[in-house]
Amino acid sequence: MINKRAKRKFRVRVRGKVRNQLLRRGGAAAGVALGLLLASWLFGAGIKASRRYLENRLFSFTPKSFEINCPSPDAVVFLRGLADKAVNSSLSAGRCAEIEREIKSLHPGLASVRVSRNFLTGKAAITAVPEEVVSSVLADGATAYLGVTGRLLPEKLSACGPDPFAVEIRGAQRKAPELAAFLSSLKPLSGLFYSRPLSLSCDARKWDCSFKLEDGTTVLWGGFEFTRLKILRLNEVMKDASLKAGGPLRADLRSFGEGKIFVSAAKHAVTP
Repeated sequence: MINKRAKRKFRVRVRGKVRNQLLRRGGAAAGVALGLLLASWLFGAGIKASRRYLENRLFSFTPKSFEINCPSPDAVVFLRGLADKAVNSSLSAGRCAEIEREIKSLHPGLASVRVSRNFLTGKAAITAVPEEVVSSVLADGATAYLGVTGRLLPEKLSACGPDPFAVEIRGAQRKAPELAAFLSSLKPLSGLFYSRPLSLSCDARKWDCSFKLEDGTTVLWGGFEFTRLKILRLNEVMKDASLKAGGPLRADLRSFGEGKIFVSAAKHAVTP
């Protein structure tokens, strides 16, 4: 026989007084959470507002004069003219950043530009550092300057010595860091060639480069590694080859990594 009492369900009832206490506590907790969220938002907004106030009011800066720190005479002339316009005008941090961007866009030959303010002296300063130029180049028929970072620059603002040979780039890209590093290491070694290099021609799409030497020899250089070893080995090989051949030669160093150098008569050579 089934016990009917076992089927009876029990429902827990909360007394009205206790229920009201729970509701009050839940409402208080929600209010505290909402209050904290609102306080956090107000605090953040206050910080932003105070920064703007300090920048625009308490720390407003009007430079009495500008100092120009730049080793390039050409850039100094431009920077001085820009500084003269900014004297006795409000110079906020945002305006400093605008001037920096303006200088960089008009003088891409500068590696870095910084506009600073001195609240104690009332003076501002423009500090600009030109990018070191490795070599002047003929990039797709236009004169450019290869910076040490590989950038092709329209201007040369750094002082550098004369180029030991001409450099031509076909299919020029915006940057050529490998070529810049190669030329930086090669220029001090250019005097080691048995015959003076006159020009270096490079296809930037595959970086196939070749030298033209003063004795008429064409050197297919290959990769940019083993620079010094290539020069010394080329000198040895060409010394023997020039004794056997009567005209201009063609030296292929593209397999130098495998220990191979191929020498042949230059194509279309004209014998005087």
